[in-house]
Amino acid sequence: MIRIGRGKWKGHLLRPSSTLCRPTSSLVRGAFLDICGSDMVEGATVWDLCAGTGAVGIEALSWGAAHCVFVDRDPASTSFIRNFLREHDARESATVITGDIRKYISGADSRPGLVFIDPPYSMSGLYRWIRRQDWAGLIRPGGGVFIECGDPPAAAEGWQVRKYGDSYLEYLITDGRS
Repeated sequence: MIRIGRGKWKGHLLRPSSTLCRPTSSLVRGAFLDICGSDMVEGATVWDLCAGTGAVGIEALSWGAAHCVFVDRDPASTSFIRNFLREHDARESATVITGDIRKYISGADSRPGLVFIDPPYSMSGLYRWIRRQDWAGLIRPGGGVFIECGDPPAAAEGWQVRKYGDSYLEYLITDGRS
């Protein structure tokens, strides 16, 4: 079970089947929101990539994000997210895509304010691809990119890293904010 910790859906439980994925912990979700602060989340467009249960994007919407794009390659995951949005009358606040995040990012025609990416820890090639992207050119000025990973990432200029339990949160906030 996953408990939403903030906003209008605070306390709501997400009950994915055990076969979906490794969900982002409440500790990491809280850290993501704490680092961003309400000023970055409220009114933002958020991309929840490799969304799994959608807990990160749902929490961002709960806390005031204007729109969230959820992308996951697993139809069971995107179906779970769609069901939550339908049950909470929030379909107009989100776009849910079953597909590859690389295709989505390369074809995106808008710039998000926040991006959260949580690939399966074993997908080292995808992590390398993610880290090679020009995030400062893909996100809005003053926005942020957050990558959850299981191993300590190599230091990269401008990126910060924090450890939360067994996970690492690597992030970049544009325009000199860290």
